[in-house]
Amino acid sequence: MVKAADAPHLLLDEVCQLLTAAGFDVTAGGGEGAAGLHVRRNVDAVVVRWEPGAALDPAGRGDNEHDGIRAALRYALLATLTRAGHAVHVDHDSDDVHVRGGPAPTERGVVIGDAGG
Repeated sequence: MVKAADAPHLLLDEVCQLLTAAGFDVTAGGGEGAAGLHVRRNVDAVVVRWEPGAALDPAGRGDNEHDGIRAALRYALLATLTRAGHAVHVDHDSDDVHVRGGPAPTERGVVIGDAGG
């Protein structure tokens, strides 16, 4: 039996299904620049990235960083994906969430504590 951890395309499908079942509106594929929650396969992980839409900056200022929304979304992603048994890491430079198929660390606060940034 092939596990999602062993096949990157299966992990991508599994992550999309998990997030959709949890109520996230997911866009599979790159879609760089388009608003929404994007899930794509990377070399060694599945990457989840959120791009805010124009509705969050109706004045078109462009200086709105959406830090509060990003932090809440990152925490929800980490909780959802680690509860499903995935190892999850946040790239604090890009705010991308990297998902691997292996088991998540079990020490309290190791993964969820990584949500701060």
